[in-house]
Amino acid sequence: MLTIDRMKQALRDAQVGIEEQKDTLTDLDRAIGDGDHGINMSRGFDAVSTILDEDYDSLGALSKKVGMTLMSKVGGAAGPLYGSAFVKMATKFGDATEADFGLLKEALQEGSNSIKARGKSEVGQKTMVDVWDPFLEQVQQGEDYKQKLDELVQKTEDMVATKGRASYFGENSRGTVDPGALSSSILLAAIMKEVD
Repeated sequence: MLTIDRMKQALRDAQVGIEEQKDTLTDLDRAIGDGDHGINMSRGFDAVSTILDEDYDSLGALSKKVGMTLMSKVGGAAGPLYGSAFVKMATKFGDATEADFGLLKEALQEGSNSIKARGKSEVGQKTMVDVWDPFLEQVQQGEDYKQKLDELVQKTEDMVATKGRASYFGENSRGTVDPGALSSSILLAAIMKEVD
């Protein structure tokens, strides 16, 4: 069961994971973007970690605060995408103080729908959506989330980007993992670990 405290732990773990992969995220984004994804994600989750000591009366309130923090602190395209995902998750969580696997999955699906709407992107365009949507469609309770996420991230390597800054690279975007897919996998793995 995902409680408020476990969600906070997930976000702390995500921050550690982003920090560990910061250089990789930056290198990937340098190859097919503007090279700031690692720095921006690090800044955003550092800011999120500072709000986790506050008290929240629901998962919805925590998610909304996380979303607003990411929108204000993460530069580039990632801030509005991740931020709006958490704000939409907040509407699904509502006043709940804990979430079972089913409610979490529904909340994450709301987040994914928000990312697709805001980014005007679909699966197959080499974006973070290529992790969020297929993962939520396939994920079963109790399975190895990390392996599933890693596989989805690797799939983006062979794709040609048709959305976002990476699309400017056309065919040359093939051969590089999408940085947003990698950062998404770090976040989703951290959250899923806390729901079992």
